[in-house]
Amino acid sequence: MKRMQIIFLLMFVISFSRAQVLINEYSAANFDSYLDNYNEYEDWIELYNSSSNSVDLNGWHLSDRASNPMKWSFSSSFIVPANGVAVIFCSSRNEIIGNNAHTNFKLTQTKNNEKIILSNPTGTIIDSVDLVPNLSSQSRGRETNGSINWSVFTTPTPSANNFNAQLEYSEKPSFSQAAGYYTGSVSVSITTNDPNATIYYTTNGDQPTINSPVYNSPITLTTTSVLKAISVSSLANVPSSFTEYATYFINDNHTIPILSISGDSVDVLIEDGVQNIGSWWNGTPHEPYGTVEWFNAQGLLIDKGTGNFNKHGNDSWAYDQRGFDYVMRDQFGYNYALKDDLFYTKDREEYQRIIVKAAANDNYPASFGGSGAHIRDAYIQHLSQISDLRMDERSSSNCILYMNGRYWGVYEIREKVDDHDFTDQYYDQEKDSIQFLKTWGGTWVEYGGPQAQTDWDNLKNYILSNPMNNVANYTTVKSQFNTGSLIDYFLLNSYVVCADWLNWNTAWWRGIAQTGEKKKWRYTLWDMDNTFGHGTNYTGIPTQSVNADPCDPSSLNDPGGQGHIPIWNALITSEDFFDDYVNRWQDLANGHLSCANMIDVLDRMINVIDSEMPAQIARWGGSYSTWQQNVQDLRNFINQRCSTMNVGFVPCYQPAISGPYDVTVEILGQGEVEMSDNNFINDSNTPWNDQRFGGVKLPFEVKSGNFQNWDVIPSGVYTYDPNVDTLVLDLQNDVTVIANFIAPIPTKDIIFNINPDGTNTSLSVNGNNIVNFPHTETFLLNDTVDVNANIDPLYSFLSWVSDSNYLNNGVSSINNSFYVLYNDTITLNIFELPSISAFISGNDTICENSKSNAEVNFSFNGVAPFTFTYSINGDIQ
Repeated sequence: MKRMQIIFLLMFVISFSRAQVLINEYSAANFDSYLDNYNEYEDWIELYNSSSNSVDLNGWHLSDRASNPMKWSFSSSFIVPANGVAVIFCSSRNEIIGNNAHTNFKLTQTKNNEKIILSNPTGTIIDSVDLVPNLSSQSRGRETNGSINWSVFTTPTPSANNFNAQLEYSEKPSFSQAAGYYTGSVSVSITTNDPNATIYYTTNGDQPTINSPVYNSPITLTTTSVLKAISVSSLANVPSSFTEYATYFINDNHTIPILSISGDSVDVLIEDGVQNIGSWWNGTPHEPYGTVEWFNAQGLLIDKGTGNFNKHGNDSWAYDQRGFDYVMRDQFGYNYALKDDLFYTKDREEYQRIIVKAAANDNYPASFGGSGAHIRDAYIQHLSQISDLRMDERSSSNCILYMNGRYWGVYEIREKVDDHDFTDQYYDQEKDSIQFLKTWGGTWVEYGGPQAQTDWDNLKNYILSNPMNNVANYTTVKSQFNTGSLIDYFLLNSYVVCADWLNWNTAWWRGIAQTGEKKKWRYTLWDMDNTFGHGTNYTGIPTQSVNADPCDPSSLNDPGGQGHIPIWNALITSEDFFDDYVNRWQDLANGHLSCANMIDVLDRMINVIDSEMPAQIARWGGSYSTWQQNVQDLRNFINQRCSTMNVGFVPCYQPAISGPYDVTVEILGQGEVEMSDNNFINDSNTPWNDQRFGGVKLPFEVKSGNFQNWDVIPSGVYTYDPNVDTLVLDLQNDVTVIANFIAPIPTKDIIFNINPDGTNTSLSVNGNNIVNFPHTETFLLNDTVDVNANIDPLYSFLSWVSDSNYLNNGVSSINNSFYVLYNDTITLNIFELPSISAFISGNDTICENSKSNAEVNFSFNGVAPFTFTYSINGDIQ
């Protein structure tokens, strides 16, 4: 008995000690206050053990979702000391190394739907707390270790006792008028429900402080301004409020969306000369904090938030309209992403990082003596994107930029590609699962550490040291390298005569998480400003003129030193690669990169900014007519380039290729054929006319339809099997390819019905029992359908009715059949039988012995057949 008491007492102590592990403090606002073992500022959770015994959390769970309380498990020993604390980082690393624990999730404090949940090994929730936003680098925790009262800590205390707790932030002020368009002026009142608060405000975009003006009466704004306000409590233990802010556009209306940014150090971006832009220009990292507001063209606020800016671009920073990156910071407590459909080419509604630039080296009027069209980079990236080139591009959307309330001209919002947020969003390849290399003057590893460069070098060396005309070798390369991406990268840069690639503005990457996509090396597009004869020839291509030879890239040595040109020249010796390259060019030249399509895309993009360019020019100089001429020069270059690129292709690769030859594809019947890559020809767009080179394999493949055979005209020139659904030709001259399809057998819909409904009648249709009506089945034309009726015992057969088809047994036979000639409704008509009861009146007994037979005689009027009911001792049988 004593032994059992000791065991019970020990179990109680262990159980009690585990019950005393509590969530003690947390921060999802750790922007720059507490480093983890990787020297990163990650979200963190602090646990407190109030017992006198240390607790091992092996098998316990942490989560940020009430719907999944066991989201992350302590998979090995992790000790919370007696009467002590332990910190867990929410970094998504999913590991425990010694005393450093990292969950498989991050915290997002501004989504307003997350919790922190601590569960024991049985899944019982021991403690939980709702995630409430903090200002940057602050935390929330229990007033003292283990207290039931939660507080704000303006100086967090991870891995230490909680002290110097504060009350909740002072209430954020409210504005009486919404941000947006106003005519003449706007009067704004600012209020707060905090009786101990003083409101401080600014109208120039700066962050308010106690040295800013004190709000006493409504503020009248007569020019476009950014109004900001904070509440500061007179109570020492009440922290200052979050900041309210809004941009009021006075007599400023636009036809495209507006991005308003503001902040103290944003002035660095808008100084009118490079001599004043300070540490950003001389290379010292400087990332000022500030706010963004995103408005649609009608001046309605779509979303806003706070974050930090950093420099984007290099040469263009000599211009007044400079580019920058903006990162929305959940750690600042306002928002976690810019939420809108920023780019119609992307199915995405949240963007943490964006690039904001004013056409960079194609800026008008600043770039290259005023020769810019203010469109080149965005145009080429958009063209690549809608052409479905096998690369990653910066999606683009035009906007008007205001900085601290000052008009700053026509800009572009761009999607940031060289960022793990991008690869995670589209390809499920997170920060620790990508190898990302970039060349801009020199080459560095953006993600993936030294192993990324090693893996690329190994692939490069394999390609350069093994013959690529060997199919097995080329197959090995294709298992690691998206050669289609290389083809598209070279074709596009050759076509637009890019003079700023390979040794500059070149990025390539791959994912290494097996559960993600894009696990082969592929290219991204960077800056595409120095194109179409514009800008400095940084790469040293032979010519920037419209007559640039398609072969020019092959003649370069190895700009950038990363092997892109040597790799190209090696792979071009592979017959498969060469065929893919030549066919891909023809696919594009006859489609997305045709003159007509390229000019159409350009004109549509120019039309978006055309009405805004006069204001841009009024702010920054130049003339509207000069800008229009610059755009026309770009059009002229494109129109000429289409023909020179095509004409130059054959001399590049003679005698390997010949032509081009006219190709006509005809579809006879109903079916679809794919020629080369993504050229789909069917009965709705036949005949299809194209031009193709000889000397390469031109593939055709049936994609749908009841295929019969191929006819190739002229006959007798090509050897092929006419009856298989694939065809490959090496063109010798003009050719017509005919795909013959057997006409499909028409179908007809037959609806079966019962009249009246609601009975227990069923139909057997070709042996299939149907009980729910109306019922529709589809049959082939001329099919024979057998239909038999299983009629409810309380009903009887009356007739069949057919709207269109002939019933073989007439309308009066309960079992029938018909040939399917038309769409039809087949109805079975039935009628209810009369019900008659026969009974013995009074107390008469038919028989007393259940084993004796009895006969009852009765008479009635009616038409047979009849349904009878009878009762025994009053019970209906």
